[in-house]
Parts: sequence; structure tokens; C-alpha cells
Amino acid sequence: MERRGHALPVVHVSLVKADWLSFDEALERVLNGASVLDAVESGIDSALGRVLAEPLSARATIPASANSAMDGYAARSDSVLGATPENPARLEVKGRIAAGMSAAGVRVGAGEAVAIMTGAPVPEGADSVIRVEHTSGWRQEGEVVSVTAGSDAGRNIRLAGGDACAGETVLSAGTVVTPGAVAVATAFGHDSLKVVRAPHVRVLVTGDELAPNERYREVIEGIAVPDSNGPMLVAQARSSGAAAEGHALVGDDPDELRRVIDAARCADALVVSGGASMGDRDLVKGVLGEFGFELDFWRVRMRPGSPVGFGFLDDLPVFSLPGNPASAFVTFETLVRPFIRGLAGFDPPVPFRIRAVAGEELGSTARMTVFQRVRLNGEEPVATLSGRQGSGLVRSLGSADGLAVLPEGVTEVPCGERVEVIATGCGMYGL
Repeated sequence: MERRGHALPVVHVSLVKADWLSFDEALERVLNGASVLDAVESGIDSALGRVLAEPLSARATIPASANSAMDGYAARSDSVLGATPENPARLEVKGRIAAGMSAAGVRVGAGEAVAIMTGAPVPEGADSVIRVEHTSGWRQEGEVVSVTAGSDAGRNIRLAGGDACAGETVLSAGTVVTPGAVAVATAFGHDSLKVVRAPHVRVLVTGDELAPNERYREVIEGIAVPDSNGPMLVAQARSSGAAAEGHALVGDDPDELRRVIDAARCADALVVSGGASMGDRDLVKGVLGEFGFELDFWRVRMRPGSPVGFGFLDDLPVFSLPGNPASAFVTFETLVRPFIRGLAGFDPPVPFRIRAVAGEELGSTARMTVFQRVRLNGEEPVATLSGRQGSGLVRSLGSADGLAVLPEGVTEVPCGERVEVIATGCGMYGL
């Protein structure tokens, strides 16, 4: 992976001086380290959510010929202009053309019409399709149809190449493969696409106090803390466009940490939760230092999540996130997700922010950028707190649609004022 930005110091000890970067500077440094990954060929069925690495051209002209946009009658404009219910135009029906049929050899002259179905090729001589509602109804060949309105003269014909001509670019490089893009690629003859490959992200969660669900009895007894961060971070990585398998849960064991971190070197990013702060049992920084870890920054002026770090282990980007669930969630959404999107080719890599109205006073005493979990309701989004905002609390994450952003220096957003929200709710990922 090509690295950008300034040279980074090698860390050899577990305790390092805090940088206390502003959130904006931390995000800039993270994005400077994100270079777009290589391209791979992907079947169209598995390309959803990926980013096109090269433009896609039409293999055919669509429509191949002029065709009808309506069910009705193909006719000449001068045969129907001025027609009214009181003074209808009377046209002799010369035949019928349905979609998939050929119009070769069929010609429409003055005072003539051809019954035509939506999508059928327009016969020679016709420059209009009169919708059947503006006529006396369907007639057989040789019969006369009355046109009761002239408003369709010169209308309801789709021109050849109206969608695209063969060789024309129909999807640009950098386009996210959405269901609509799948339709375009298929319509123009492609069953595989060259896309930026999915970043491979490893998730490591540390701490002797953590228990997976198979040991939940320990949580009930109050002697362990549930490991919610691991599954959460894997889900966040996947929703960012990454390929992420199950996470590794490691206790406060330096040897096991060394083994897991060393095995993660083949990944495109390593996300570590826990063990990255200043406690005497926070071992991750020390183990990383043994491997020659290059630290970019540690500590950001943000809440929750200030003890967040970023750097490189050789070419492996490493994020060290706090262990508190809300802190881990917020630092992933605000720093790790943009990084993964950068690797995956999204432009811009930072997800869009929504302008919402504060449905209640949003405030903080922190002199730093604050991210509050909020619900979004109403046609004009109204943001209200999703629950208690403590960094160690999980419940408010489940009902949150986004993170309201209180920039550094802003300690209050009054009810009714505008606030920016980073969307995190289901269905909003990736775009």
C-alpha cells in the first residue's frame, strides 16, 4: 500500500505523549494514509456496493431504433393535427406491430395508422404515436379509427440511441455500483465489472474482563463484561464496504497479542479495541512497538473517543480504538469508516452529513468536537437524543440514526436550530 503524508516516528514503548489533535486534523491524517486499492474483475451479482475502477461503455445502441412510448396508433402529425371529439381525424388501420416484431416493409402514409404497442418499432413515415385513449379504441386492419385529440402529434416516440449509443460511456469510473448501476451494466451488455476490491479488515478486541456470548453466565454473575465491541466493529466494517470476518478476542496476554497482530499483517487495516489507553494493563501499544509500529497520532480532541490512535505497522494501517462501546462506535464512524471508504475508492470518502433540526437542546461542557447519538424523525429531519450518552453505554446505539456533530467551541445547539448529523442508521451505509 502506498503511503502518503509526513514521516512517522517509530514507537518503542507502550506509554506515549498524547498529541491532542483537533478532530479535523486527525481525520485529515487518516485520509492521507488511505490509498485506493487495486482493481479486480467481479461478477455483476457480487459487485453491489463496490466502486467502478474503469468506465463502462455501451455495447449496443439502445433503443436500437425509434420505438413507441405508448400503446396506440403510429401516424403522421399532419393526419391528426386539430382533431377533436367533435371533429375527429379518421385514419385507416394498416396493420399492427408489437414489441419484438419488425417494422420492415411497413409504411404509414397520409390518413393512415398502424396499431402499435409500447416498445414496438415505429414504422417508416410515422412521426407520432396517438395513445389509444385519444382514439375510438382498437380496430382491425382495414377498419377506420377515429382520433379525438390532436395533442399527441409529434409525440410519444423514443428516438434511436435515446438512452445511449454503442461505444458511449454509460457509467464513469468512481461510480458506486447500486441496483440502478446494475441495471445499466446489464442493459448495455456487461455481466462482469472492474471494481476496486473490498478492503480486508481485521478486528481485534482485547481485555481479560470481556466475555463472548457463550460465557454470558459470567456477565449475569457480574464478573465479566459482554464483548459487544467485536461483533459491532465487524458489522461496521462490513457496512463500510470491507470484507471482515469474525473478530479475535484476546485477553491481557502479550504473547497472544503478538501472535494475532503478526497474523493480521496481510490485511488492509487492523482495528483494535481496548488496551490502547494509559493503564498499566493496556498492552497493545507496547506490543505494536515491539514490531516497529510507526505512530501517527494518539489522542484527539473529540468526545466520546478521545484515546484513539492511528499509525502503521510496516504497510498495515492500525487503528487503536477505546474499549468503551460508544467510544469505539463513534471513533469507527468518524475516522475508520472514512478510511475504509478511501481504500475502497469512494469519492468523497467521508459520508454525507444531513442537515437536521435539533428537536431538543443538544449541549456539552466539553471543549472539543462532540458526537451525540440521535434519532431522526419527520420529513424535515428532527434530531433528538437516542438515550443516555455515557461512553460505556450500549443501548442508545441501537436506536440511533446518526451522530449529531457539535464542533469544537460549540457547547450548545438550542432546540429548533440546525445541526449536522452523520447518518449511521440502517440503509444509509456506504453512500
